Amino acid sequence: MAVDMVLKDGIFIENGRETVRSVAIEARKIEGIYKHGDEPRHRDSIDCRGLYILPGLIDIHVHLRDLKESDKEDYETGTMAAAAGGVTTVVDMPNSDPPVLDKKTLDEKIARARELRYVNVGFYSGISSIIEKFDVQMIRDILGLKVYPHAPLDEDTKYTRERIRECTRLAVASDLPLLFHPDLPASMKAPKNMEEFFLAHSCEDEVKSVQSFIDAKVEYEARLHVCHVSCATTARLIQENRAEDTLTAEVTPHHLFLSGGDFPHDDGLAKMLPPLRSPYDNKMLMEGLRQTCAIDCVASDHAPHKKWEKTAPFLKASSGIPGLETTLPLMLTEVFEKRLPWIDYLRVCSSAPARILGLETKGILTPGYDADIVLARIQEGTITGENFFSKAKITPFEGRRVLARVITTIVGGVVVFDNDEFVTGPGIAGKVPVQKS
Repeated sequence: MAVDMVLKDGIFIENGRETVRSVAIEARKIEGIYKHGDEPRHRDSIDCRGLYILPGLIDIHVHLRDLKESDKEDYETGTMAAAAGGVTTVVDMPNSDPPVLDKKTLDEKIARARELRYVNVGFYSGISSIIEKFDVQMIRDILGLKVYPHAPLDEDTKYTRERIRECTRLAVASDLPLLFHPDLPASMKAPKNMEEFFLAHSCEDEVKSVQSFIDAKVEYEARLHVCHVSCATTARLIQENRAEDTLTAEVTPHHLFLSGGDFPHDDGLAKMLPPLRSPYDNKMLMEGLRQTCAIDCVASDHAPHKKWEKTAPFLKASSGIPGLETTLPLMLTEVFEKRLPWIDYLRVCSSAPARILGLETKGILTPGYDADIVLARIQEGTITGENFFSKAKITPFEGRRVLARVITTIVGGVVVFDNDEFVTGPGIAGKVPVQKS
């Protein structure tokens, strides 16, 4: 009997080393990995000579906007950006407009994503000010709970020690990880200058925030995930409290590769939360990702805004940058320039994020796992925001040299993106919502 498709003679990473293999796909799953000449009969094939066959990226920190912010991004353009960037699964944050604090809003986002998506889409929920109002019916359709101490989704919320404990207890009762933005509650006064802005989001505050959540985690034996770690001191604190299954963390490419001193900060080009830090922080975060495993994975924190929101003066500009189309080229460049071993790349971009969220059939190219695959090649180029599929075109990585290009993206065995073009329509490939295995 013939399988659906064979990806023939591509460069496959086996035990951290490059080898030539073919990957067979059947019924949306990986059927097997074969040596040249041993492939099963097949109905379709792709010649992968010279291409790397890699698991699609799993990005567990993405803001796809939509609903009342569709002018910034919607599920169509956001998941097109994902597919073009070799990202086969995205998990959408709850700080949308309206925020995901109830099942009605969650269901509306799920319906929109089912209609418009090009990749797998998962979701998180926020937590309203009254814990008892949390709708347990949402649990089956979400992958975690996300809280924002510096900017609560419910304006009546104050992130006191007791509030953090309540959120932690809810996460334990729901059997879900608790994700949090590591920052302290914001001051009532808006910063008057850049110095005040950076002081309001300092590394000291990031560390204090992480410590307060770790205290609650230990008390209730919860699963805690620290979003976008930006400081060396924070990575050190996480390392000191390392617990692979119950304390995890992520870092963004911009906090790995960019520092605040690289930009004049005249406008919002490089404005983000947490802010860009120092070259020392860049170095120690990469060490935390590679050597000490204080940080588990890379996530883009894709946060699209309209052009005028980013070109406004720094203090008035919006925080956040698009990242779905830059993560793979940036991370594979680290591999091709011998700064990041293959085994670390595959872990931080695919298998670790799958493990964190309990996606047991994703993140690894092995028989029985989902056929979420990216074909990429070594090719020198530069990052150009104008070419993004995302509605957000302004990136602080503009003009940066990279050595990798996405050629083909396959989601659940369906070829979605091929040679800079989409070869299938929206609402066909991928699953919504992605649920725990």
